[in-house]
Amino acid sequence: MVKVSVIIPVYNGEKYIEECLNSVLNQTLEDIEIIVINDGSKDNTQAILELYGNKYSDKIKVISKQNEGQGKARNIGIDLAKGEFITFVDSDDTIDCNMLQKLYDKAKTDEADLIICDYYEIIKENKIIKKAIIQKTGDLKKDYIVSVAGPCNKLIKTKLLKSNKLRFLENVIYEDIAMIPLIALYSNKISYVEEPLYNYYIRTGSTMRQTQFSDKLLAIYTVLETLEKGFEHSGLIEQYKEELEFIYIKHLLYAGSGRFLEYKQGINQIPKILEIIRTKFPNWKNNKYYKKQSKMFKLNCNIFYTNNKVIIILFQIIKKCIKKIR
Repeated sequence: MVKVSVIIPVYNGEKYIEECLNSVLNQTLEDIEIIVINDGSKDNTQAILELYGNKYSDKIKVISKQNEGQGKARNIGIDLAKGEFITFVDSDDTIDCNMLQKLYDKAKTDEADLIICDYYEIIKENKIIKKAIIQKTGDLKKDYIVSVAGPCNKLIKTKLLKSNKLRFLENVIYEDIAMIPLIALYSNKISYVEEPLYNYYIRTGSTMRQTQFSDKLLAIYTVLETLEKGFEHSGLIEQYKEELEFIYIKHLLYAGSGRFLEYKQGINQIPKILEIIRTKFPNWKNNKYYKKQSKMFKLNCNIFYTNNKVIIILFQIIKKCIKKIR
């Protein structure tokens, strides 16, 4: 039986895909399958994948398709997965040789449906340990929901995804936010390995690090609406309303300053964001997760909420100066 299905979507990944694949092939856990979805790459990615596919035909399955985005690629991987568990790896990242063994062992010992681990954030020569669980309230399910929404550094029971028809949004960015928090709602148990086992590389020019405004950024509205509908469908929205509220605060008020205010075209989105927050969560400042955030986080949210363009511009200038100093 296949223990873990490793799903790797790749687009124009000729520079990093070999290192990624080698890290997965070198896992100490046996009985894994690797599903690589080439999402319409225009470089030498396909040739590299064919070499690996032929050499490791017992482990690697290569799927080639037209470019439709990571969400579609990951969904194809989920549908093809035969493993007891699924994990996602980005094509320009790597994983520790013991990652799958440690997460799988934890899953079996705890009888858990979802297992998460810490990770390294790597920028050039800097390697920083990042905690998978940022909030610690004593309720791991709630803490997971309000933490990082990325699909990597996790082991997810395949049956959970398939039986509940949990799939990524397609043809949008931020697709992770609409799906990853929902996994907790359907998990009987979540376990946490407090050890950095995933290597997340921050590269220049990535999709999530825009240098110019793009209409793709507006997908955040669709993503949050889809997530909210997912909470409603689970029948647990009242139980996790405060967690959902914080996700809105984090992605619209806090991240909104970077997502929209960096660009002239984005400033026009402020009225829409404020209307969403005022309508859905008028008492957002009382959110328990918000109250635990740093002074800078709160200042960021409050300045955005004032909608005073002069103050907002001054705040943005100060933030940029601080970044340069660092």
